[in-house]
Amino acid sequence: MNSLSNIATAKLEQGAPSMHGGDIVSASAHYNIAQEHWLDLSTGLNPKGYPTANVPAKAYSQLPYLQPEFLKSAKDYYGCASLIPLIGSQMLIQALPGMLESKPVLLPDVGYSEHRDSWQKAGFSYHNYPAFSQSAMVEHIDKALANNSASHLVVINPNNPSGVLIAPEQLVTWANKLESGCYMIVDEAFIDLTPKLSVLALNWPANMLVLRSFGKFFGLAGIRIGFAFAQGELAAKISDKLGLWMINGPAQYIATKAFADTQWQRQANLTLAENAQYTQQLFAPLIDALVTLEAIKIQCQCPLFSAIEMPLARALAIQAHCCKAGILLRVINLSQIAVKQQRALLRIGVLDRENSAQSTKVKDCVAQYISEIKNI
Repeated sequence: MNSLSNIATAKLEQGAPSMHGGDIVSASAHYNIAQEHWLDLSTGLNPKGYPTANVPAKAYSQLPYLQPEFLKSAKDYYGCASLIPLIGSQMLIQALPGMLESKPVLLPDVGYSEHRDSWQKAGFSYHNYPAFSQSAMVEHIDKALANNSASHLVVINPNNPSGVLIAPEQLVTWANKLESGCYMIVDEAFIDLTPKLSVLALNWPANMLVLRSFGKFFGLAGIRIGFAFAQGELAAKISDKLGLWMINGPAQYIATKAFADTQWQRQANLTLAENAQYTQQLFAPLIDALVTLEAIKIQCQCPLFSAIEMPLARALAIQAHCCKAGILLRVINLSQIAVKQQRALLRIGVLDRENSAQSTKVKDCVAQYISEIKNI
C-alpha cells in the first residue's frame, strides 16, 4: 500500500465521518471547527440565495394552508399546473416505493443515493445502468426496456453528480415504452438553469412523475420546498399520503416572491455562471498538479458543482486536508461500479467570488496541498 493509501486508511480508522453533502454539523463536531467558520462546497447550492428579509408577521402566526398566490406563482414558474407541493422532494423519494407495484427498477449506477436507498429498503429488485456517459446510458436503457418493459425507471436529469443530461423527448419515449402499472421517475433537481430541457415543457404521459427542487437554484435549501408533478392515479396517491400544512407560511411567502422575480432569476443565471467559472479557476492548480501524478478526469463542470474522478484514496486525502482548513468537499465512492474500483468523484460546489475571505481560504488551502504532494 502506498503512502497516500495509508493516509486515507488512517483517516477512516480514526472515525472521520462519511458525510452527506452539507452536513456541517458533523464536520464541525469531528474537526472541532465552529460551524460559522466553515465554507461549505459539498453541495450544489447557489451561494447567493434569494433575499429573505421582510417576511410579514402573519406568515408566522397563521396556519400554513396553501395560499392561492403561492400555487399560482409556482405553476407559472414551472409552466405546469399538475403540481403537488412537498416539504422537499426527499420526503416523496422515500415514500414513493410504497405507492407503486412491486416491479424491477432501473437505477443509475451513480446518482443521488437516496433514490437507491429507498427502493432497496422497500425490497424492490433493481438493475443499474451506466450514468457517466449519455450515449452509454441511452443504449443501456433502450436494451433493458426491450428485454423487460415491465419495470420502473428512475432518471436523474441532469445526473448528480455525473452531470449527464438526457433530452426530454428521450425521457417521454422511455415512459411510453413502460407497461401498465410501471412508472418513470424524473428527478430534475438541477434543471432550473436549463428550463427548456425540462420534460415539463412537453406533453408528458400519465405514468411519469417529475420531481423539482426549489432550494438549489434559489439557494434556500433550509426552507424545504419541493414539487411533484404527477397525473391521474399517481397524483391521487401522492395527495392522499400528504397531510395538512405541508409548506410553512414563511416559506410560502418567500417562494411566491422568488418565483415571480424574473429579474432576479436572470441575474442569478449570469452570476452563477461567473461564480462557477471562478471556483473552477481556484481549484485548477490542484487539478493540474494531480494530473501529473495519477489518472484524473474532469467528469463535469456544471453551474452548481464540478465533479472530478480520481483514485478514492486521493479524494479522501484532499477532503481531509480541506476539512482541516474548514472547507467541506464531497467524496462520492464509486467502488460499487465494477469498472471503477477504488475510484471516486470529488464534488466541488460554487463559492461567491465577491467573498474575498472565502477566496483566500481556498487559495491558501490549495497551495498548501500542492506543496505537500510535491514534497512527498
